[in-house]
Parts: sequence; structure tokens; C-alpha cells
Amino acid sequence: MRLRLFLTLTAAASLTTTACLSTPPPHERALINNELCAQEMANGDLQKAETYCNLGLEFSPQYADLWANKGLIAMYSGNKGKAKEFFIKALRFNQEHLQAYQNLGVLYLDEGAYGKAHDNFKRALQVNPDNLESRYDLGLTYMKMGKKKEARKEFDTLLAVNPNVANAHHNLGIMAYEDKDLETAFEHISQAAQLTPDSAEVWHDLGTVLLEQSRFAEAREAFGNCARLDEKNSSCLNNLAVAQRKVALTDSALKELKDTQTAENSAPAMYLLARQYREKGLLTEEEAAYRKCVKLDAKFAPCHFGLFQIFNEAHKQTHAQTACKNFMKFGTSEEFPTEYTTCERFLANDSF
Repeated sequence: MRLRLFLTLTAAASLTTTACLSTPPPHERALINNELCAQEMANGDLQKAETYCNLGLEFSPQYADLWANKGLIAMYSGNKGKAKEFFIKALRFNQEHLQAYQNLGVLYLDEGAYGKAHDNFKRALQVNPDNLESRYDLGLTYMKMGKKKEARKEFDTLLAVNPNVANAHHNLGIMAYEDKDLETAFEHISQAAQLTPDSAEVWHDLGTVLLEQSRFAEAREAFGNCARLDEKNSSCLNNLAVAQRKVALTDSALKELKDTQTAENSAPAMYLLARQYREKGLLTEEEAAYRKCVKLDAKFAPCHFGLFQIFNEAHKQTHAQTACKNFMKFGTSEEFPTEYTTCERFLANDSF
């Protein structure tokens, strides 16, 4: 089973509000309009933000921060081409502009240009090695490039500074899982789940690791959390059923009962075992026990009714009819009043 890779970027584009050293120094009005531009972006008014940025550029056309903020406006507007153009222009006027490198890297990473993304994140870290966004995204870029050793180095460095970055733990866990290192995978992905308990994807991946470790009850809980958070997640729902089945099959009490009833090898013993399987949700085993029951004693009515229940629930009408008829053939309404009435109604309704 493969983990689903949900590698969310942490590098939300950052607003540039502080003046950077450039030649010539920015005009005072440019500084003011840059602040206003950043404020309007934070308020979500991109049109007004661009107006302030453009006005600022009339005073200082070489002010890198204004070009970087224009890049952010284009980025937020979905115009990635213009955004790259503006970030590159910001770097032309200030080759130490951290956020221009960072946001260029995000754009290149998003379009799959991993080499260019790598170069920009590396330059951002040269400007400021403490920039956690760039370090995370550099690690993510290395993952995309298949360079796990380099990716681990960046994520480990990031976690040494801030151990609470859930995505870094998640990604380290994914790489460990791919390398069959299940203990390390569990360690990191469980930490990610603690840090982001509302992430269905993280719970899914944790459940996957736990299944591989044969920790079925814990896997059931993880997939249950995933299904609760994302009710339409088919992978979580399917794996939840698998984990539930594994839990039931490894239940010591059920195993002991199975051994006892199988050793007795009688129709009543098989019926009792089938009902236990039903309680555990083990429909395949339940059906097999009923079939063995009627093979041992074709006249044992309760097992025919059990087969009817299974077939009826599975909408196998022909099989359900046969099972009901066999039940009524070998059972009486005095012995099984509720079951007899159920079969009478089913056969009556099914005849129309």
C-alpha cells in the first residue's frame, strides 16, 4: 500500500513592507505607498493595493519592495507569468531580496520547474539561513527531485530550529515509509497527526503505516479519524473496513471460539460461530460458517435463515429466495415465529 502524498506548501507568499538597500534610496513617498500597498493586500483589496504600488513606483521606479509587492498582487490574482516578471525585476534592483527569491521559488515549484525552484530557495537561504519557509520548500523540492538525502537534511535542520512543523514531520515519515523504515515513519507521521489533528491526509498516512506494522486497532482509529474528517474519502473508508476486519480476525476470544467450534464440527457449533462472525462484521467468514453448517446438517433451519439474511442484505434475491424456502421447509413457525414471519413476508413481496 502506498501513502497518499499530500505535500502542502507552507510558503504562503509574504508581504514585503520594509525598505531594502538599493541605489538610489527610495523616496519617502515610495516608502509610504509601499506600506499602504501591503496593508491593502492584507485586507484583500488587490486593486487598491496595486494603485498604491504603482503610485510608489512613480516616485522610486527602482524600489525593489514595490516590484515584489506587485509580484504578490499578480500571484494572488492568478497571473503567474506577470508575478515572475515582477519578482525578477525586484531582484534586478536588489539581489538580496529574500521574498522575491522565495516567491519565485514557490511559482517554479508549483509548475514543476524544480531546478529553478531549487536555485531560488538556495539563494533565499543565502540571504537568510533562518528563513524556515525557504528551508521547508527547498526540502520539498528535493523530495520532488527524488533527492531524499538532501531533503532529509533540510527537514531535519528545520525541525532542529522548530520541532512543531507538521509538514516536515509528515514528509520525513513519507520518505521513511518508502524506504521500508516503518518505525521512523510512524514516529514522524504520528507527530504530524498530533500537530495537525484536523488533517484527514495525515491520519490516512498514519493508518497506512500502522496497518503495515500490524497494529490493527490503532490503524482502525487512525482511519476512523480520517473518515470522520473527510466522509467521502474512499481510501480511508476502505482501509477502515480492512482495519476493522483485521482487528476482528486477530481477536483472541474469537480465535479461541473458532478453534472450539471447529473441533466440535457440528451444525449448532457452526451456527454459533457464524453469529459471532456476524457481530464482528466478518461477513465472508459468517457465510462460510453457515455453508459448513448446512453441509453438516441440511435440515438445520437457523443456518438457512442466516444465509437468507446475508443474501437479502447483499440484494441477491434469487439466493435469498432459496434460503428462505429451505428455512421454511425445515423450520416451523412455532420454533422460529419471528424468522418464519420474516420469510413469509419476503417471499410474498418478492412474488409481485
